[in-house]
Amino acid sequence: MHDDLSTLPLLPTETAFFFDFDGTLAEIVDDPSMVRIDPTVLQAVERLQVISGGAIAVVSGREIDTLDVFLAPLRLPLGGAHGSERRDAGGELHRTASDGAAIERVVAALEDVARGHDGLVVERKRLSVALHYRRRPDLEATCRSAAQSLASQDVRLLEGKMVVELKLSGRTKGDLIADFMAEEPFLGRRPIFFGDDVTDEDGFRALPRWHGIGVKVGPGPTAATHRIADPAALHAWLLRLVNHTGTERGGSS
Repeated sequence: MHDDLSTLPLLPTETAFFFDFDGTLAEIVDDPSMVRIDPTVLQAVERLQVISGGAIAVVSGREIDTLDVFLAPLRLPLGGAHGSERRDAGGELHRTASDGAAIERVVAALEDVARGHDGLVVERKRLSVALHYRRRPDLEATCRSAAQSLASQDVRLLEGKMVVELKLSGRTKGDLIADFMAEEPFLGRRPIFFGDDVTDEDGFRALPRWHGIGVKVGPGPTAATHRIADPAALHAWLLRLVNHTGTERGGSS
């Protein structure tokens, strides 16, 4: 495990950049709907999109429509819903078929749990349902127990930071990265993926096939090869990367 990203020999024109959203590009907040990305970070992402030739994507548990709102005015290649949907670099949307009846059953069960406990938030998506307990960390055991009782062969349980999520698709962030890596402008590059949570581990485990670099943001066990302290440290690194590349280009022209 390496803690110093300054030694990474990254050339944006030869690298494919992948970022999780919450806890990585954006700080985690109690209410998922209130998250925001700092304007300086958004500008750095926009700059990286240019200098990398478009080989940058956000892969998240959030859905693409929601990510577009938070990343506006940028329009990036996106992987959403933990692997269930993807917008490629050409703008084409790929989605796993959904089972509406199964989602409704999970929604109803988790909403029953939330109604019985103040502070819990149910977030419904196309192919998954999340139960957030960041405002009520004392209810972690209750939330996990409820989610575990709903998990089955067809309903996968994901456990993250102050959230449990039930997902009806077997696809993962690793699958998203693989899909992007098979297409231009990602094809033939070395990937680097930044993530902070348990659901990002699928992405980290997929990287060795391209000799990729996984960067865990924050503490905890991980399959990533590198670690950075927190989102603020990642943002500072990102700003240095785009500014340094810009200075190099300016000096050679």
